[in-house]
Amino acid sequence: MSQCKSRASLFIMIALVAGAASATAEAPRLDLVWVDPTGIASRTFPAVAAESRALLAATGAEVTWTAAPCGAVVGPESLVVIAVPTYSRGPNRERHVMGATRTAADGALAVWVFPDQVAWALGLDLGMRHGWGERAEVDFARALARVASHEILHALGATTHSLSGLMAPRLDRNALTAAVLHIDAATLASLRLVFHGGARSAAGAWTPSLLRGATVAAAEELRAAPGSSH
Repeated sequence: MSQCKSRASLFIMIALVAGAASATAEAPRLDLVWVDPTGIASRTFPAVAAESRALLAATGAEVTWTAAPCGAVVGPESLVVIAVPTYSRGPNRERHVMGATRTAADGALAVWVFPDQVAWALGLDLGMRHGWGERAEVDFARALARVASHEILHALGATTHSLSGLMAPRLDRNALTAAVLHIDAATLASLRLVFHGGARSAAGAWTPSLLRGATVAAAEELRAAPGSSH
């Protein structure tokens, strides 16, 4: 009987250790919300979400995307990605900024993408979108996803740019539309450290405010590199 109890205790200990290891290895969950208040990037969300999930899979995170309906209120457990046009007169237009990430003093985060500048990088005119073909629409959605994913990685804690790949400071048409665009090893390593030392919200998601803390960060911008069409 004593031997049976010892074996039962051993099995329980093994189960507890296995359970703890499984909990530790659980992938962080990132809840991303797409907001397009003016409809500037209409009809792109399914492709943007799919491409972004594929890109961000390299971080080891479980990524979910939701398109917010007009007027929706988004809670702090989600990172909001907002598609907005650039001002007709402003620095974004002259410098062709495709995306930006900023933090507020309380740690809240938002990511902006500027679809008109993404179109410019592709050699497209967003004002003439009604005449685009299917290939142009596919390229536009893929490029938007890559710009958004670049800025999401900044929001999660990637503080520097890389020489090439998704986290380069400038992306041209080739990078925005290539079949594959990698995330450099240094960026992935820094994000894994963030996930390892971070905290979860009550709902289980890794929130930007918890990951970055109550700090103020300089703007992280991604600019378009002109191609042959410019």
